[in-house]
Amino acid sequence: MSTVVYVGSVGRSGTTLLERVVATSPSFVSLGEVVHLWERGLRLNEQCGCGEPFRSCPFWSSVGDRAFGGWDALDLADVQRWQHEADRNRYIPFLIAPRLGPSTFRTARHNFRDVLDRLYTAIGDEAGADKVLIDASKHPSYLFTLRHLGGHDLRLLHVMRDPRGVAHSWAKVVKRPESTGDDMERLGPWRAAMRWMSHNLLFRLAALLRIRTERMRYENFARDPEVLAETIGRLTADKAVTLPDLDQRVVELGINHTVSGNPMRFRTGPLEIRDDDSWRASMPRKNRWIVTLLTLPVRGVAR
Repeated sequence: MSTVVYVGSVGRSGTTLLERVVATSPSFVSLGEVVHLWERGLRLNEQCGCGEPFRSCPFWSSVGDRAFGGWDALDLADVQRWQHEADRNRYIPFLIAPRLGPSTFRTARHNFRDVLDRLYTAIGDEAGADKVLIDASKHPSYLFTLRHLGGHDLRLLHVMRDPRGVAHSWAKVVKRPESTGDDMERLGPWRAAMRWMSHNLLFRLAALLRIRTERMRYENFARDPEVLAETIGRLTADKAVTLPDLDQRVVELGINHTVSGNPMRFRTGPLEIRDDDSWRASMPRKNRWIVTLLTLPVRGVAR
């Protein structure tokens, strides 16, 4: 049985940095955003965090061999169709109570769950039985999908960043290094605020469904990196793990095999952990007030 720590958050909350920092400990393996493996990894063959195209990466090639007898043995179109028909936020009520879902959902969920069970078993075997897997997929519905994998020990690290910082980051133009000049998705203040609220409430719901959960403010980590080690320590207290050494603000990032995520997943070498609060000086006042007012009710509930 593999232990999977799922990093749940809204995008642009620093989760790529968090998972990379956790994986500076040899007890943890950073996987990136596995939810995108089928599209960005297999179909588009984008770069793994190690720099190799996904299908050429030794780690993921071995995972495919272990899980399916090779990636080409999978019908990728079927897998992506099952994911589309079962793994979406609108289907979370059915993911909580599958018998209430229509037959197309139940069939897709069953098939997709079987594929995921084989995938995460293979990842655990390839990484090592004593390793804790860090999946920073972030999507709420994917967490509810993984919740039904009986052979895996799923835990949730719920990361919350100030919604104004999140919205300011969503407004920026960020190049995706895996593609030929494409930009990452951008959101205006209204959509960013609504996504922040919906994601955080859904992760709060997941915790109420008895998924073992620890919640952490990104700003607390940025001010004191040891907060992350303490939080991960509580989340894996029953495991014989070595926690990341974060008594200094500089960490040494090694080569990883993240399947997708923020461009900093390609960075190696020393990295200073700093608080990105540029929104305080750079965010337009109108946008700041929109996000502040829209998220006010949820900020208290989601604590």
